[in-house]
Amino acid sequence: MIEQLYANLSVAEQQRVIRAERFERHDEPSLQATKIHGYAADGAKCFYYHSFVLSEEGFDIDEFPLRIDVYYERVMAWRLKDGGWLKTTTISDQLDACQPRFHTRPAEWVASL
Repeated sequence: MIEQLYANLSVAEQQRVIRAERFERHDEPSLQATKIHGYAADGAKCFYYHSFVLSEEGFDIDEFPLRIDVYYERVMAWRLKDGGWLKTTTISDQLDACQPRFHTRPAEWVASL
């Protein structure tokens, strides 16, 4: 699992980020949400991840209530050795379509999280 958190980065980007040595994971099943914080050897936060799914209430063909997933978001960010963070965001606002489409925005540099 840990290596998957770095798989989205190019080889050059992997060399620029601080690798986490310890992780804390928090899950909220009722919201289909996960948050992960990664910490470097010195205890400073160097990795951030969150994902969640938003749902709506709907009805099936027989008018029975059901939950329909309508939006997904995942944000991953890595602290850079030279300061700042490298952040990627993946979203889908068509989860209820026959073939949901996921869009990952290009990685961007941000000053802080």
